[in-house]
Amino acid sequence: MEDVSLIDIACGISTALDYISPTVTGHHRRVGLASAALGSRVGIKSSSLVDVLLAGLLHDIGAFSMDLALDGLSFDADLEQHAVVGYRLLKDHPFLERASRMVLYHHTCWKDLRVIRQEGDRETLLLANIVNLADRVDILRRVGTKGRERAEVEAAVAGFTSDLYARELIEAFRELTEGGVFWPLVEDMDRPVREMLSRDLLDVRISPDQLIDFSSFFTRIIDFRSRHTATHSAGVAETAVQLARLAGMDEREQKAMRLAGNLHDIGKLAVPTSLLDKQGALDEAEYSRVKDHATVSAEVLRAIPGLGEVADWAAQHHERLNGKGYPLGLTERELSLGSRIMQVADVHTAITEDRPYRKGMTRERTVAVLRSMADNGFLDVDVVNLVIENHDHLDAVRTMVQSRALSEFRRFTEENG
Repeated sequence: MEDVSLIDIACGISTALDYISPTVTGHHRRVGLASAALGSRVGIKSSSLVDVLLAGLLHDIGAFSMDLALDGLSFDADLEQHAVVGYRLLKDHPFLERASRMVLYHHTCWKDLRVIRQEGDRETLLLANIVNLADRVDILRRVGTKGRERAEVEAAVAGFTSDLYARELIEAFRELTEGGVFWPLVEDMDRPVREMLSRDLLDVRISPDQLIDFSSFFTRIIDFRSRHTATHSAGVAETAVQLARLAGMDEREQKAMRLAGNLHDIGKLAVPTSLLDKQGALDEAEYSRVKDHATVSAEVLRAIPGLGEVADWAAQHHERLNGKGYPLGLTERELSLGSRIMQVADVHTAITEDRPYRKGMTRERTVAVLRSMADNGFLDVDVVNLVIENHDHLDAVRTMVQSRALSEFRRFTEENG
């Protein structure tokens, strides 16, 4: 596990959001790049450009957590609520605290921002207005049966008043479009974002320990979308770490396992909460949509340079040794110890944790299920035996971390109720 770029991580999260609806594919990427371009044009320093790029990439995270309707970007009709939810999701992490304030105000007009008197926050408010304009430009360009031509969007922006957007931003947009810079940068969907940014923006690196802390925080964005999965990632991560230790993995590998556990379900950002919350049996199409989360997790995590084995361990949590898993149907020869541990940790957590619609399995039932899956070639026998031999300890630790996560979830839902 290496240092990774903060921007690469944010781009990965942004990519996961895009899977939920064809309407929003590329929207967060384009808003992020447009925000960085506008900020650079008005002379914003590099450190602040990182913050506005992060805000652009993640600006609608609150809408996804609320499962607002996304066809046609119709969540745009509930501007204040999803902005507040996004702010509350992001504000408690030091890497995202400033970006969270831009998310909070990314639908607030410039006239109202001008009267907000928070000491030292003037630049942040301008950056929020940048994200607002970048978001509006992309919606004007994309939403509707055919969207609008570039010239139509440019004319619309030129007609915006200073009550809506700072005049310097309208001028910066005009200069970028007239200079032929803006549209090629924002609308090139083939090049990786990292190739379109200056080196100083990519030089903000996260150490392995910082990345684990970041990913622990980010499990709330993954899990809090559904009351049925509100504590799942926390339970999987802790169980996987305990099993890694019991299997003889060293400290570095245990840290990598925690990171994989925290991020293994990132693909569920692409699954509607109506399916995550469904109590009855899923039909074939619904089950296929839920299964897609493993593919999304793989694509997102493997696109982040520096994750290495973590991406495989996380992405393969639904593979099975007998080849009957998904998404690739890998077999025993192709699955590492780390992947096998993650598979057992995911199953063990899923069947022992309480859900709103049912209690977790008893020890006896859990052991029977795991043993049957091992006997039939689905799960690794040795890892399953570690669970059985240490069940009481593993269950106690899992319960403790999930209780803590549940308290966070309840506090979050009360704030946004």
